[in-house]
Amino acid sequence: MDAPQKLAFIVQSNRLQGLMWQALLKSQKLAVILEPAKGDLADCISQIASAGLTLPDVIVLDTEAAELNPYEFCRWCRATFPTMQIFLTRCRELHISDTERRWAKQQGATDFLCGFDRDTLMSGATNNVKRILTSLDYPFLNEKALLTVLLNIRRQLGTTQATGTLASRPARAQAKGTGLALTGAKPSPNASSGPASPSATPDLLNDVDWVTSGLRALGNGLSRKAAKESFAPPPAVKSSALPKPSVIDEKLADGSTVRRYRGVVY
Repeated sequence: MDAPQKLAFIVQSNRLQGLMWQALLKSQKLAVILEPAKGDLADCISQIASAGLTLPDVIVLDTEAAELNPYEFCRWCRATFPTMQIFLTRCRELHISDTERRWAKQQGATDFLCGFDRDTLMSGATNNVKRILTSLDYPFLNEKALLTVLLNIRRQLGTTQATGTLASRPARAQAKGTGLALTGAKPSPNASSGPASPSATPDLLNDVDWVTSGLRALGNGLSRKAAKESFAPPPAVKSSALPKPSVIDEKLADGSTVRRYRGVVY
């Protein structure tokens, strides 16, 4: 008998980071729920427990969420639901020191993970997923499914980088060392306000369909169904519009007719 499916809550202030977490964990057959970073997470968990519903096995919590104290939540969760795994994340500043990681664990977090970055996407995402699966005592890592999702994300990021305008390059250079984010995300409070730049080419990162496009290639048949539905048959031709044999058609000795059409004998 298969083990019950693990449930993960994703709480990320950045929409793109949350969708990437969702796609990666779903590739490992985890049930994933995206929770808003603005609500009272402790109250949400308490209501789920009071209703007798399934509690999440793991929570991926953004420490940069403005309306949430991650360390206070970790302390509350350790006292109330000690078996629940809490993974803290951060994407604006990717480097996490050993001191920060030790402090997070002392507050009740399972680990402190870096957010997803364009330059280290493959290695960083794989390491993050492995750590979560290890904490859940997952039997194995489905590398094929994980790679399918990562390649789709990497391909889209490469396309976006190649089609970016020259005007956006200084902004990208200034943002080096921060994680991937949607262009519409709120800037950091410490960010200096400058003159509004003219609208550039639309960033493909805002099209979040690519985030979960890798899931459609995991053998669920959706891609084949979509291809079948999008197939357009050739236009029908009435029989009256077909060329008719002329009266001068030649006949062979066996009585069969030699037909000619635009100079071609068939």
